[in-house]
Amino acid sequence: MTIPLYTMNQRALERWRDGRLTLQSKANEDTEASFRFEGSTCGNVPMTMVYHVTLGPPSDGYLIKAMGCHPLAGTDGHERMCSYIHTDGRILEIADNEKPLLGQPLDAVLTWRPKTLPAGCLCAPSSRDHKWLAVLQTLHFTLNPPSSL
Repeated sequence: MTIPLYTMNQRALERWRDGRLTLQSKANEDTEASFRFEGSTCGNVPMTMVYHVTLGPPSDGYLIKAMGCHPLAGTDGHERMCSYIHTDGRILEIADNEKPLLGQPLDAVLTWRPKTLPAGCLCAPSSRDHKWLAVLQTLHFTLNPPSSL
């Protein structure tokens, strides 16, 4: 069997799996995932976003059933992003409504190659895609550990 080709560094995937990803199995065999992303604004103000993904059962290829992101409760660093200021906060709705790979099996992340920008904020579509790529590749890496391949 071929080992998946991740665009993210394996050490980063391991670190994110161990420190930022939380998984919860549901009675219907779905998996609820929560990923905490710690970034910063253009002015270097820390901000934390929480990404949520609901996956169907493994027998269905971990179909991506739901996706979303929002600021960590009780934090306000996101309010200092230039895109937040320039859109009167609508950037949060824009980011939450972007759901790449929704309806596809989780394996689709192995061939998804969006234009990415590793900025710590959500200002550009490429920086938002970078975060989703990190979230989904970490999730795939966690549910398909190299030793099981």
